[in-house]
Amino acid sequence: MRCRELMTKNVTVCGEADTAEWCAQLMRDRKVGFVPVVDADGRVSGLVTDRDLALRVVAEGRASVTPLSAIMTRDVRICRPEDDLQMAEDRMAALRKSRLVVVDDFGRCLGVISLADVAQADSRSHAGEVLYAVTQREAKSAVRPAAA
Repeated sequence: MRCRELMTKNVTVCGEADTAEWCAQLMRDRKVGFVPVVDADGRVSGLVTDRDLALRVVAEGRASVTPLSAIMTRDVRICRPEDDLQMAEDRMAALRKSRLVVVDDFGRCLGVISLADVAQADSRSHAGEVLYAVTQREAKSAVRPAAA
């Protein structure tokens, strides 16, 4: 199976100049927690998650009019529509990311592949292995209480 067969199309995107408040409202209205950010040419330049908004805007006391370019994650993990789904699953597991942005040859957003997409399509229980690998980032970064 190819990524183009499974990816979520019609992905909500924001522009770099859009504000954190606009992005949060869009996430609320569209019931999403992840938005790719595109530059003036439509190329993916970053992404914003609901967690980014909480940590980089609210927790840091930034104004709601802060542009997304100031708070977005610039390290976007991608795949191509013609990539094999197994490769995308392996990349998610290796990178410990629950989503990959699917881009064309010019870097424009065509869709998103999420762990939920993998789980729905995978009949071999490989989705469980991918989930385990992705969630290891939280397990490794969790603070353990000091011994008494």
